[in-house]
Amino acid sequence: MSLILNFETSSKNCSVTLSSEGKLISNFDLEDEKYRHSELLTSTIKDILTQNNISAKELSAVAIGIGPGSFTGLRIGFSVAKGLCYPHKINLIGISSLKILANSIKNDTGDIIPMINDKGNFYYLSTFENGLDEVGDPLIDQVDSNFINRNIKENSTIVVNNEESFKYINSIINDQVGLQYKPISSIDMIDLSYASFIEQKFEDLAYFEPLYVKKPYVT
Repeated sequence: MSLILNFETSSKNCSVTLSSEGKLISNFDLEDEKYRHSELLTSTIKDILTQNNISAKELSAVAIGIGPGSFTGLRIGFSVAKGLCYPHKINLIGISSLKILANSIKNDTGDIIPMINDKGNFYYLSTFENGLDEVGDPLIDQVDSNFINRNIKENSTIVVNNEESFKYINSIINDQVGLQYKPISSIDMIDLSYASFIEQKFEDLAYFEPLYVKKPYVT
């Protein structure tokens, strides 16, 4: 039996989900403008476990969104994940936040390009094809109409995680590119973390770090 606690803190959305055998048991999502993840995450985890009469040591694994995204949110998430896993010897699963965002939608005819806003019109992004196979490494770039025309194929779908990005990207894409808005939610981690659990793909707690993508405009 797999009992997995999934959480995602790379954006303003503080998200926690408890799943078993790849099925949802409990979920909490709250977009918080003040990034109070340090308060929300620990209290939510405690509430979800208590409501389901589960102790932390009964968890089969903890799965965390590893970024890229908010440095503060990621540090909080990693601290809580390691704090749970170390004393109870729980397996830790890391999943790219871009892959989680890509997994929130379906596109059977083209690529899925998740974009997570950093600052201004700079976005963390990647490309997924053929059932969430990632093409190349995640990157950060300035996204404008020229970038879209040069890099985004027809029939692709861009997915962004906030309304401001949706409005901006919608203003620069052409009719051949789709666009969707989805918060980065731990609900979209359930099948990914379960697959990693089945394949026994776990992280080394001692060396596991967030996915920080170097910013090209920082010297």
